[in-house]
Amino acid sequence: MTRSLPPDWDDDRRPDDGGDPQGSLAPTDWKVIIVAALCGAALGWFALSIYKINDDTVPILPWSLPVIVLVAAIATWGYARAFRAKVVDPARVVEANQGLVSLALGKAIALSGAALVGACIVYMLTFVWHLNIPYPRQRTIVGGATAIACAVMTWAGWFLENACKVPKGPDDADKHGTP
Repeated sequence: MTRSLPPDWDDDRRPDDGGDPQGSLAPTDWKVIIVAALCGAALGWFALSIYKINDDTVPILPWSLPVIVLVAAIATWGYARAFRAKVVDPARVVEANQGLVSLALGKAIALSGAALVGACIVYMLTFVWHLNIPYPRQRTIVGGATAIACAVMTWAGWFLENACKVPKGPDDADKHGTP
């Protein structure tokens, strides 16, 4: 998150090619988010199958769950907006640790939100065929609301991750080497 190399940087720690250090950290791709949602769906199906094997009743999700997830998503979105304002302002210094922690937090929130979306969709689809019965209807409605809240949480995590990008300065070159 720094705009220049640290003052203690010396030529002994540079890569062998003599160029600037290069990293392999990339923004989370939508394909990774889809894979996380599919993994969450598989875990949700596995958890529901355990209830079916044991001949137990699947619990009803409480209404507090989508509310809590939505509050977490709103808090993440608010932090992302505040952090982006700090990153964009050249007068303010962003510590490297704060940037890395924010990036990791954004990735974790986005991927866990996507996994929860997948699990909630499986939960919902299990009971959607019995909407005329009160408890399956309640499971479907609360599961749908939770899936929507988790999708908002996924978007907020992705927004936080993108808020960590340092804007290009006037002396930075683009991919083709032209300023």
